[in-house]
Amino acid sequence: PGMDPIIVHPDVQRMLLTMAAYTQAARGICYALAEAIDRGHADGDTARAGLLTPVAKAFATDIGIEVASIGIQVHGGMGYIEETGAAQHLRDARIAAIYEGTNGIQAIDLVTRKLPLNGGETVKTYLAELRDETAKVAAANDPAFGAPAERLGEALDALETAAAALQAMLGADPAAALAGATPYCRLFGTAMGGVLLAKGALAARRAGEGDAEGRVALARFYAENLAPQAEGLGKSVTDGAASLAAAAHILAA
Repeated sequence: PGMDPIIVHPDVQRMLLTMAAYTQAARGICYALAEAIDRGHADGDTARAGLLTPVAKAFATDIGIEVASIGIQVHGGMGYIEETGAAQHLRDARIAAIYEGTNGIQAIDLVTRKLPLNGGETVKTYLAELRDETAKVAAANDPAFGAPAERLGEALDALETAAAALQAMLGADPAAALAGATPYCRLFGTAMGGVLLAKGALAARRAGEGDAEGRVALARFYAENLAPQAEGLGKSVTDGAASLAAAAHILAA
């Protein structure tokens, strides 16, 4: 009381919001996987849990590393020394992307084993559900959400296009499919996480929860600032294999 509010530089605001948005998106993906596992135990259909497992493991652990690194950046030079504890978070987070199968292996599993499940129907069904959730956000017509339905729709378009391309590659050029595995896994998590954030924010708004305004604002930030990365990741999946092959001789030098 009686003190001026702390003024946070916009660049720091962006870093802090990125940390919060990515963390909540990763948490939502892990919750979705937990639900799929429970449903699989109940009805015997484990395909969805299988599909989401590599996405949850790879996305959440990659995000843990990125968020811990941003935390050091927020602290500046103090973040690099031990007094703040920020550096310890980064060291601890780094191992998670290696445990239980490195994230590259998780991405390969997603593309070669999980994407083809049930002839590709498992991923198609899940993408349709994500689109349905995005449509609900659009139908709410709430100005506070900004343009998440449009941005998330574009992310889902990129994910769907990449999935179709990878399925074709698996039959015609498996090496090209493997070249796109890691960006596809990140693309999946990026799109899925944004939709789940928006879904949760809409539910909180309708239930009148006290933190609804903040959840809506965070979902909007993610959709308008982080989800657009999906289109670039999609192009890396569909078009990146040729450049990878052309540059392979550099590694042999």
